[in-house]
This record gives sequence, C-alpha cells and structure tokens, in this order.
Amino acid sequence: MNKKIYLLPLLLLVALFTTSCEETKEAGKYDNWQPRNQAFLDSLQNVYDTKPDHGGLKYFVPFTDVNMRIYYKVTTENTSGARPVIPDVVSVFYRGTYYTGEKFDQNFTEENPSPFDKPNNFWVNPISMTNPPVAIPINGWIETLQQMRVGERWTVYLPWQMAYGEAGAKSIPGYSVLIFDMQLLDILEDYFK
Repeated sequence: MNKKIYLLPLLLLVALFTTSCEETKEAGKYDNWQPRNQAFLDSLQNVYDTKPDHGGLKYFVPFTDVNMRIYYKVTTENTSGARPVIPDVVSVFYRGTYYTGEKFDQNFTEENPSPFDKPNNFWVNPISMTNPPVAIPINGWIETLQQMRVGERWTVYLPWQMAYGEAGAKSIPGYSVLIFDMQLLDILEDYFK
C-alpha cells in the first residue's frame, strides 16, 4: 500500500512534465492567408452569379489583365462627372481594409469624410519612377480611378494581383485582397502647371 502512495505523485509529476513539453502553436491571424483571401474573392463571384441584381455588385475587367475582374459597389453615383485618364492627378478620400474588416490605411476617420479631413492626391500613372511629384497608386487603383467619375464613391474589392501581389508591402501581407471605400473628389487639371 505504501508503494502505491509514493508512486502516485511520481506518475503525476511525469504526466505534468510530458504535457508541458508538448509544443503548442497558436493560430496567427495571417495563417492560411492566401486561401482565405481567395475564398473571399470566390464568394464575391458567387454573390455576383447567384443573387438578384448581383447583390449590388458590379465589375470591370482591368486593361492590364483581361482574365481578372475588379468588383465594386457604387455608394454615390454621378453619371455626369468627368473620368480621369492617364496622366491626370486626382484628389481622393479613401479607407483601406482587409476582407476581415481590419483597417490598414485611411485619410478620414468617421463614417464619411468631414471638412477637417484632408484628401490625398494621386497620379493616375502606371509608370514607376523614382521620386514622383505625386504618389503613384497601386495598379488596381489606377484601373479603378479611370472607371470612376468625379463625385462618385465606391467600395472596391481589389484582388491581391492588382494590389501588392505575393510579396505584400510594409504591414500589408502578400496575397491580401484589399477593400477600399474610395471617393473621387476632383481631377486636378492644373497640378503640373
């Protein structure tokens, strides 16, 4: 009987030691990021194909990749506004999020831009250059801005191929589908004069 009493704490100690040595890994928020982002893009295609009125989604085919679609929803429409073309400079309010809803960049903080918010200027120019006079946006933005009219506000779903690709950029991981709430304020015609 005495041997059994002494053996019990020893067994508990061995069990505790072996369970504490097991490696446990918590799932990171970017684990399986590429397939999760691809599943989100596939869900957009599914909504477009199956919902009445396409679930409010529209799409256009980018000039730079005719096998791709950029989906968007029009929040504010302006059928008479001018469309920017290469090499216009435009003024834009925007908020960027991942498909998870996490914000990664914005130039307005409330639901809508306020008079205290400052829009950013972007050069609708696909040519990469050192020290451009104005920020040159990612390819998906260049494509989208040419489809928008001044005064319009869209929610745009950029596939990772039209955003930062496999490599990502700064805090944006590769394979990220980016969602932008974009409002095209103006074409700055005299910007370079």
